[in-house]
Amino acid sequence: MKMNIAVFLRIMLLISLSVMVYDYLKIEQSFIQMERGFINEFSLYISPWPGHFVLITTILFLVANIIQIITVWRNKNADRRSFLTFEYDVSDERAVANTRKAVSYAFSILLVYSLLAIGSYMWIPNYFVDHIWFPLFTTASIPIIGLISYLIAYKVLHYK
Repeated sequence: MKMNIAVFLRIMLLISLSVMVYDYLKIEQSFIQMERGFINEFSLYISPWPGHFVLITTILFLVANIIQIITVWRNKNADRRSFLTFEYDVSDERAVANTRKAVSYAFSILLVYSLLAIGSYMWIPNYFVDHIWFPLFTTASIPIIGLISYLIAYKVLHYK
């Protein structure tokens, strides 16, 4: 359960930050188009929900880590390194071995996906001018794919 929560919070943090950056890039793109003479004027609306979403996700992530730190420091037999991450107990040898294998699998998937994502940029360079969301969300999807593949690999290894 901790693993699901940790991966979910990290993915939500990446998505919310990407949406916040997208709003900024959209405004910046409008200013550049106006400066170059493509448009004469534009209207501007900045939605507050991406910022709120980033703050809420960050607070939830920090609360989960603080709870983990308190739990580790109260347990006198716990390994002090286990406060670094709240996904699993570092004193559990099976969890450590499964994490090592899951990270290896996730890294392999991440390398292949990164090559495909970066390779997709060369096929549609003119697409970026009108649709700035593609490179932003493609780049943001790289760690998300890594986290999801890590979670799946860890769960498969855990239930073996």
